[in-house]
Amino acid sequence: MIMKTLLKLFLPAFILVVSFGSCIKEDFDQPPTDGTDPGLTVTTTIAELKAKHVSGQYETINEDLIIKGIVVADDASGNWYRTFVIQDETGGIEVLTDLRDSYVFYPRGREIYVKLNGLVLGDYNNLIQLGGYVAQDLTLGPIVEVTDYLVKGVKKDPPAPKVKKITELTLADVSTLVTLEGVQFTAADTAGTFADALNQTALNRYLQDCNLKEVIVRTSGFADFAGSGVPNGNGNFTGVLSVFRNDFQFLVRDLNDLEMNGTRCGGGGSNPCNGGSPVVVTGVDEDFESGANNDPVQIYGWTNAVVKGSRSWQFKEFSGNVYAQATAYNDNAAEMETWLVTPVVDLTEPLKLSFETAKAFYTHNGLTAWISTDFECDPLEATWQPLNATLAGQGSADNEWIFSGEIDLSALVGQKVAIGFKYVGSGTSGQTGTFRVDNLKLGTGGGPVDPCINNPPVVVSTLNEGFSSGANNNSVAINGWKNFVAKGARDWQFKEFSGNLYAQATAYNDTAPEMETWLISPLIDVDAAKTLSFETAKAFWVHDGFSVLISTDYTCEPLNATWTPLNGATLAGQSDADHAWIPSGNIDLSPYIGKKVAIAFKYVGSGTGGQTTSYRVDNVKVQ
Repeated sequence: MIMKTLLKLFLPAFILVVSFGSCIKEDFDQPPTDGTDPGLTVTTTIAELKAKHVSGQYETINEDLIIKGIVVADDASGNWYRTFVIQDETGGIEVLTDLRDSYVFYPRGREIYVKLNGLVLGDYNNLIQLGGYVAQDLTLGPIVEVTDYLVKGVKKDPPAPKVKKITELTLADVSTLVTLEGVQFTAADTAGTFADALNQTALNRYLQDCNLKEVIVRTSGFADFAGSGVPNGNGNFTGVLSVFRNDFQFLVRDLNDLEMNGTRCGGGGSNPCNGGSPVVVTGVDEDFESGANNDPVQIYGWTNAVVKGSRSWQFKEFSGNVYAQATAYNDNAAEMETWLVTPVVDLTEPLKLSFETAKAFYTHNGLTAWISTDFECDPLEATWQPLNATLAGQGSADNEWIFSGEIDLSALVGQKVAIGFKYVGSGTSGQTGTFRVDNLKLGTGGGPVDPCINNPPVVVSTLNEGFSSGANNNSVAINGWKNFVAKGARDWQFKEFSGNLYAQATAYNDTAPEMETWLISPLIDVDAAKTLSFETAKAFWVHDGFSVLISTDYTCEPLNATWTPLNGATLAGQSDADHAWIPSGNIDLSPYIGKKVAIAFKYVGSGTGGQTTSYRVDNVKVQ
């Protein structure tokens, strides 16, 4: 996975404050199986130690404090490097050492006493860790004189894992052993290995439960099981929970922790029922990016049903975008009918539906969209009502994506609904028009939040925005931020690449002769010396359409404010690799002390003129 900030192979960092219930504490009180108790007095807990840390800073401990924990993960398998994880009744922490194969000295189950005086707390992408010093590159260095700080105690069985659901994971579980029951790797991931062993590159795989909730499993390319195939069954998964920025992710200790040989949810086919009940979820956000070009659409919980003829809905790719497509072209039956149906959605609250459709090679109006409150598995046995949605039709340009509009489903609260896309045609009669569906969302909906409605702009003293609160392809809507379209139709959107969310603007698929869109921060009160930093990236470069501006008189109307270029900021440009995140550097805001400023990310382009470079922004910080 390509991340905004590359993970250093020699500096894993997956630490946060965690807690254990009383049942876990019993495991810490087992009789020793070997080793000698050094007789040291524990003076603080891991949770209390973590409470001393301030995000983004380093703290050198200058007190004679001692913590004790049991090693729950070591570097024996290669998935950690010169690192082990300890936890006590209150939490867990990853300890960085200068020892290669530190598991020889600190294996799983070993009690470790840590003398904290002189050690350093730090965080890496919101993850707290314990090390020995701050390096010149401002990363946390390992503990070098390990025997001065780490004292081995008796060896016990590690504590029993917490049993959790994906939806139950919290920051209190990070850096502890956790078992997820009834989970499986996504179908796309089961075709691969845990990591790229050949190139020794880490990869993300995705676990999901039977309600389509997902969590990342990250594996180092140096792990001894990196080249092992990802299990294809359903079952129990045990690992050490971690977090990177705002994403939970698991690390596997070894493959003995996986018991995943059971039958997959839905049987793994395109019919989610397979003799059972349909999959029921609380929302849908599907961009069809999990499929391979020309393969039948097979997504857990979705129904891909051929009623007449031989052709089903297929994954198709055009200009780097994957979507679902149906056509009667090359179908030899007198009639063709195929349905693509979402999982059943339990409307426990008012939700809104939206999606995009497109057409190509128009010959007939073959696509319709429907909703049902009694769909189970067979489209022909359900009652369907037409959706009041805008669909691509004869008057639309080929390949142009048409927004459905937001369809309010609040009148159906308390019911379970399914959304169906029906295609009909005939290859023998020449009714072979192609229709496409993409970016279906069924959730709370809502467009960009205008921070100024009935109020003055939001004012903050610091800023730390990682854009991780949004959903892929949704308009950026964050409290205090303004997402403003000055020309054209496209605004700034949340986008996801390799599991990372950020803000993106592009003129691609915008049909206006000019496009201009602004993403503006809340007002920042520069009441003291402060610095601004952010990261930018580009993809598919054809023009220089991105700029960063600052204003001292912004009041919510971007075009009425005075904007000046932000001096000293490094931006992604033509010479940078696609998707490479470029740090802006630290930009001194001292000249603005006593004022309130807004930072604007401005994009201009033209889809009709081919000025469609994609620009991305992430990790905007003022501190």
